[in-house]
Amino acid sequence: MTLIDTSQTTLLRIAAFLVDGLTIAILLILPASAISYGMAWIGGSVKAIQIVWWIALGILLTALLIRDGYRGRSIGKQMLGLRLNTAGGKDCSWGRSALRNAPVVVFPLTLIEIFLVIAGKPRLGDLIAKTTVSEE
Repeated sequence: MTLIDTSQTTLLRIAAFLVDGLTIAILLILPASAISYGMAWIGGSVKAIQIVWWIALGILLTALLIRDGYRGRSIGKQMLGLRLNTAGGKDCSWGRSALRNAPVVVFPLTLIEIFLVIAGKPRLGDLIAKTTVSEE
C-alpha cells in the first residue's frame, strides 16, 4: 500500500466513524427527545424522563459496540466503501465487533484510538480482535 492509499483509507475511516456516530445519535436523540418532552408536557416524573435517557445511553453504547457486526460493515463503512475483515479474510462477527469497539467506549483508550487512526496505524481494537479495515 502506498502512502496515498494509506492516507485515503485513514480519511475514509474517520469519515465512516463520523457517519456512524451521527446516524446513531440522530436515531436515538430524536425519539428520546420526543418521548422526554412528551412526558414533561403531560407531567411525567423527572425519574421517568431520566430513565428514558439512560435507556438511550445503553442503546448508544450497544450500537457503538456492535456496529461492524453485520457483514463487517457499519453504515459509514458501507457508504464509504470500507470493509472490516478478520485475519482469515472473513467478515467481522457481532462478538468480534464488540471486542474491536470496546476501546472506543473507554475514555482513556478512546484517545489512543484516535491518535492511532490519524497516524494511519491499526487501532488497539483491531489488534485485539485481529481485524483489518480495507477499501473495497
